[in-house]
Amino acid sequence: MSGAAGAILLAAGQGRRLGHDKSITEIAGQPVLAHPLRPLLETPGIGMVVVTVRTDVLEPAKRWLAGTRLPVDRIRFIAGGKERQDSVWEGLEALGHAVEWAVVHDAARVLTTSKLIEKVMAGARTTGAAAAAAKMSDTVRATDSAGKILRLVDREGLWRMETPQVVQAEVLRKGLAIAREKKILVTDCLAAAELAGVQGVLVESGEPNLKITVSSDWALSEVWLKQWR
Repeated sequence: MSGAAGAILLAAGQGRRLGHDKSITEIAGQPVLAHPLRPLLETPGIGMVVVTVRTDVLEPAKRWLAGTRLPVDRIRFIAGGKERQDSVWEGLEALGHAVEWAVVHDAARVLTTSKLIEKVMAGARTTGAAAAAAKMSDTVRATDSAGKILRLVDREGLWRMETPQVVQAEVLRKGLAIAREKKILVTDCLAAAELAGVQGVLVESGEPNLKITVSSDWALSEVWLKQWR
């Protein structure tokens, strides 16, 4: 990928379904955010990594970083915004205008690897935006609000969105600005890119890349982490 890249690690979620803040709770001996932070730092082409956390987690996160051997000059913790897109915006502002590409990743996806990040970065080079994703393998049905089945949905061409997501920084900035102006809630960076007129591509993750959302995700992720690292 030509041009400098910076990363935004989103760790400002509330963790409501788990009942506690995920970002600095330890899993496999390290804070959650430490696991995806390392492969981002190890990926060629990525310089600065901005980590967005809740305001009340900001100082504990900085203290944790100071006690590690990580390259502190390449890591910056900032307070995230109310919504995901607000945190991405704050991350972009922290990275500044010198970066050409923004690599955005959810800290709760602790199993990500440099290999996957590089695959998505290569995919973004073709159109200006790309995201890791998984093809739907389950049967999908649409229902009404009461759970009554309405129809079977053809799963061909359906994907589950994941991160990392890589977008040209100015495209992402433009898309998020449009979303703000029009009060549109965008749930991923490719949706923001689309608002800016850029149609992204999906890159099959092809490896475990689950997001810690409920307790069972936590237990499964910990098993994988202990096995891999």
